[in-house]
Amino acid sequence: IAVYILAEKEKIGSFAKRLLQKIMPEKIYNNTLNVCSVASDSFANFITGQVTDAFFLTILCFIGMSIFRFPNAAVISVIIGITALIPVIGPLIGEFVGCFIIFMESPLKALLFLIFVLILQAIDNNFIYPKIVGKSVGLPGIVVLLAVIIGGNVGGILGILLGVPTASAIYALVIAWLNSKKETVEVIEEANETEATETNEN
Repeated sequence: IAVYILAEKEKIGSFAKRLLQKIMPEKIYNNTLNVCSVASDSFANFITGQVTDAFFLTILCFIGMSIFRFPNAAVISVIIGITALIPVIGPLIGEFVGCFIIFMESPLKALLFLIFVLILQAIDNNFIYPKIVGKSVGLPGIVVLLAVIIGGNVGGILGILLGVPTASAIYALVIAWLNSKKETVEVIEEANETEATETNEN
C-alpha cells in the first residue's frame, strides 16, 4: 500500500486538494493546506535526522570497537546503525546480534562489547540524538528528548515514532501564528502612527 501511495502521490495529492477546495470554505482550505505542508516537512526532516543519527552511531561504534579490538567491527557497526532506525526494540536487536557474533569468538569480549554499546547508546540517546534530530526538525534538544519520552509513555512505539515530528509540526505552526500576530500588531501600530502624524500636521 505504501509503495502504491508513494508511486502515485502527485495524483492523490492533486485529487485531495481539489476535493478539499470544493467542500471547504477558502480560509479553512488554505489553513488545512498550510498544516499539511508543515506536517509533511516535519516528518521528512525527522527521517533525515534519524538516518543522520544512525550514520554517526555507526561511525562511533566502529571507532570504539576498533580501539578496544573487538572482532568483526565493521559488520557489527553497520548492524547497530541499521537497527537503530527501529524504535524501542531496534537497539536491543543490534546489541543481541553483535553480542552473539562476538560471543562465538570470545565470551569475555562479548560481555565487554555489551557494556560498551550500552554506554554508547546512552550517550547517543541523551546527547547526540537530540542535537541531530532537533536541528533537522528545528526543535531544541530538550524538546526532542521530552517529545520522545512523552510520546513513548502516551503511545508506546507509535508514540516514540510520531512524537518528535508531531512536536515539530506544532512548534512550527505556533511560531507561524505568533509571527502573523506580530505582523498584524506592527501594521496596526504603523497605521496609528501615520494617522497621528496626519492629525498633527492638520
